[in-house]
Amino acid sequence: MVTAVVTAVVTAAPCRPGPGRGRVRIPEGAMRRGSYVHGVDGSEPRRPGNLPPHLRLERRLGAGSSAAVWAARDRRSGRWVAVKVLEVPEGDRRAGAQLERVEREVRALARLDGHPAVAAIRALGVDHHETVWLVTDLVDGPNLAERVRAGAGLDAEECDRVFRAVLGALAGAHAVGVVHGDVSPANVVLGRSGPVLVDFGVGGLDLGRGDRARTPVAAAPERLRGGRPTAASDVYSAAATVRWATQPDAVVVLGLERVLQACVDPLPARRPTAAEALARLGSAVGRGGR
Repeated sequence: MVTAVVTAVVTAAPCRPGPGRGRVRIPEGAMRRGSYVHGVDGSEPRRPGNLPPHLRLERRLGAGSSAAVWAARDRRSGRWVAVKVLEVPEGDRRAGAQLERVEREVRALARLDGHPAVAAIRALGVDHHETVWLVTDLVDGPNLAERVRAGAGLDAEECDRVFRAVLGALAGAHAVGVVHGDVSPANVVLGRSGPVLVDFGVGGLDLGRGDRARTPVAAAPERLRGGRPTAASDVYSAAATVRWATQPDAVVVLGLERVLQACVDPLPARRPTAAEALARLGSAVGRGGR
């Protein structure tokens, strides 16, 4: 199948970030099918082509059953960016509604531009074949899954720092009505400037393969039963991710352990919100973690 990709539907516009105002401007109707479509050589599935001319694809970072991620160079600024391409099955009646939701979420996430723990979305588009692509900041560093595979789980101090960063990112997203949907070891990157939660805007997208995006090792019980992602399931996954990635012999302070335990409560209604969990961590530090 020959894939077609939108060349320039949403672009970044310089302005100062502020409350309710980010650098990414999302025009209405950006995700309408077929806008600004160009053909691409079908010999490499999921390889986005005819992107804005200042973006040059350099290498593929990874690929799964429904998505691929590429590293690209922005020739205007010299910065590296990530280009993620997702395929929504053609003919799926839910596709239109899902793509509209992605557009709404990306527009909301523009308000978080500048958040240190959120990878900013710089552009997005969709084609006639329901191929969605997003351009985000590229975070330089391993993700938690890679760290653990390399035999270097988090120590107690890193556990605290990563958990706070992920909760901070979630608190900001939930405040603007966005649920991540797949907080997991692979989506927490240990960047040079600190931990960053990636894959906002597409984490809960149902790609028609019978399993909405979720990673079992970090998924909340209700998600494993087929439930849709919620703010409460995000909080569960944040705590489960950090616990999974922490060294078994790491001595975590009691205050942090209590917050982690509260976040993985089997009942969603009993879990703290991301903002509440952050506040509890602050109180625990104020009491010396005890």
